[in-house]
Amino acid sequence: MNTQSRAEAQFSIALESIQGKRRIERVLEAANALLDRYAEQSESTERLRIVFELVRRNLTDRVAVAYDGLDLGPAGLLDLAESDGESGDVVFHCEIHGPDGKSGTLTAVYREPGSLGLTGGEWLAAMRLLAGISGLGVGGHVQCQR
Repeated sequence: MNTQSRAEAQFSIALESIQGKRRIERVLEAANALLDRYAEQSESTERLRIVFELVRRNLTDRVAVAYDGLDLGPAGLLDLAESDGESGDVVFHCEIHGPDGKSGTLTAVYREPGSLGLTGGEWLAAMRLLAGISGLGVGGHVQCQR
């Protein structure tokens, strides 16, 4: 490998690192916005509506939330995603466990690069972060299977 090839490879690695940092900063901005909006809202179903809108606007338009009578997005999104089996789709699904036996789900399907340019792995990490916040927002927790 000549000197120019090494320099190009190092530049490429540095550029990808900078771009990755910017993508992660955007996710953190979304999480902070979610927390700010949560502080203004005390009702758990409204908090989940905020999560739904944040994910739909920033991460993927294929998202569904169901919890304690609240149903947002396409019903059966997980089944649709699995039956379509489109290559390149990344599927996220978690169960939301709230107080007093209340439960629900958060499901989303993503295809790179999306509006924020996230990789599939970055998107899954972002979804886990936002799902964790949503679980706390209803006074419970989440269990993510994907």
